[in-house]
Parts: sequence; C-alpha cells; structure tokens
Amino acid sequence: MAEPEISPVALVQNPAFGSLLLWNFGRGYQAEEVGGLPILTSFFLTLPLVLHGPTMRVIRSTNQSSGLSKFVAKLGEERERLFAVHDRALAMRGLTLESLGAGISAKLLKVDYDMGVVRSNEAKPPPSPERLKYHVTSAEKVGRWFARLPANQVFSLLQVEP
Repeated sequence: MAEPEISPVALVQNPAFGSLLLWNFGRGYQAEEVGGLPILTSFFLTLPLVLHGPTMRVIRSTNQSSGLSKFVAKLGEERERLFAVHDRALAMRGLTLESLGAGISAKLLKVDYDMGVVRSNEAKPPPSPERLKYHVTSAEKVGRWFARLPANQVFSLLQVEP
C-alpha cells in the first residue's frame, strides 16, 4: 500500500514543527532581553508571521538590527498584507495552541501560568531540514524584535488586538 500524500502545507503547519518555531522565537527573545521572557500572547503572532511565505520573505529581507518597525513599514507598503496578520493570528490559534502543547510535552517550552510568560528551555532539538531553515531563523529574528519593544507596542505595530 502506498504512503498517503502529505500536502506541502501539512509539512510545515503541524504542531511538531510549530513547537520548534515557537521555541526558536523564545530563544531569540531571551537572547535579546537576558532575564526577560515573552508573554504568552506574543506566541500567537509567531506562526502567522513565519508560516506565511510572503511575510516570511519580508522578515528575511529585513535586517535583524532594523527591528520590528522597519519590518512593519515594509509589510505595510501593501496595507492589506499588514491587516492580514490579525486574520491569520485568529485562523492559526488552534495550531499555535497545539504547538505550545507539543513544545511543553517535548520540554522545549515551559509556561509560567501565574506570570503569563513562556520560557524556551535549554534543549538540542534535531536539526531542521534545509528547506525549513528560513522559517527557523525568521522565528528567532521575530523573537529578538519583540524583545526590544513593550508587548502592547508590538501588537499595535502589527495591527493585532491581543
């Protein structure tokens, strides 16, 4: 019997890969703001930014040192692309929750429910396939950008209601 065909979307939009992206987002955040941890709600922006091809290309083309404001300015050159982030965040809530759960189960992530923050633990996950390396590096870059701004400013810039 032949193996079932897996769609290209299913290859990247799954909780295991999502947990790796969220872990890299957190690692980037923690590297940028030593001792700081990202708030839980910021994780709901990570996958909608990184798993959307055109948006990820804008992330990749924006220097890490330029920051979130420069990324938003580039993305906002076509206003509908910026507004679409909010819709994707809503549409991907389930995947983000499943990815958080997978990351917690794999001990990549730890949620402090009292403080509403998430820690990316020290871990050595298996290397990502070459075709997915840009997703991983983009997630880390976004984490670094988010660490430089107050959370309410991040949501405001991206036109997303927390």
